[in-house]
Amino acid sequence: MTGPGDRVVVDAPTYPMAISAIQGASCRPVGVALPAQGWDCDGLAATIAQTAPRLAWLMPDFHNPTGRCMDSATRQRVADIAAHTRTTLVVDETMVDLWYNAPPPPPLAAFNPEAPVITIGSAGKSFWGGLRIGWIRASSRTIASLVQARDSLDLGSPLLEQLACCWLLENEKQLLPPRRAMLAARRDMCGKLMAEYFPHWHFTPPEGGLSFWVELPGMLATILSARAESRGIHIGTGTRFGLAGAFDRYLRLPFTLEDEALRSAFSTLQPLWHSLAQQSENTRARKII
Repeated sequence: MTGPGDRVVVDAPTYPMAISAIQGASCRPVGVALPAQGWDCDGLAATIAQTAPRLAWLMPDFHNPTGRCMDSATRQRVADIAAHTRTTLVVDETMVDLWYNAPPPPPLAAFNPEAPVITIGSAGKSFWGGLRIGWIRASSRTIASLVQARDSLDLGSPLLEQLACCWLLENEKQLLPPRRAMLAARRDMCGKLMAEYFPHWHFTPPEGGLSFWVELPGMLATILSARAESRGIHIGTGTRFGLAGAFDRYLRLPFTLEDEALRSAFSTLQPLWHSLAQQSENTRARKII
């Protein structure tokens, strides 16, 4: 579907493994900046017109890292753009089951039958990260090509894991509601603790997914992450989710830990942040003087 040097449109920010996969295929990711809310459809259309990408990789259902969900009107517009330009959309639905406020709209592929869409799903986020089973929905021609390509890569997915995944999917109506309730409670607690420990950090509670996308008062995320790592706390810097070092004033903070573990992590981070913020303020003051 792509060749060396081909362009692939992505959101900015976006999932870092998508960037790695695109670059690993010797393709060039082209970012379309996400606005404060929603998606920039005009920006997407302009980028496709200017760069003629082979693919556009999108995550409309509880986008990683922002946790936002694409509304129906935007899905219609994106699908229409893809149909008009014949740009194949690769739609990542791995977070689709992890909604907290309201379920997402229908899949993006349902909005325009003329839009070329490849939809990717996974059991890992819905049920358990150790269950490395996923699936692809696409046209029969695309599936045939993918099956042929897969034969040269491995011998197939493990049978036991596939059977376990089938059972989980058959029982998802019993299993997913309590999981969503647990994660929603942890999201709320994480937001409460952040407001308590870091009142100058800015964030919007995610509509779904597993993490917060947090804006810091300055470009300090990389330094804070390095200092936290030395104290046994791993946090994702915004630069991992952008191109060319963008988003150094952002952090991705998961909220999957239990309440006490979250509080312990924040209590460890707080003095590190205060020290770093004070150093940054002193540096700015010296430059002014």
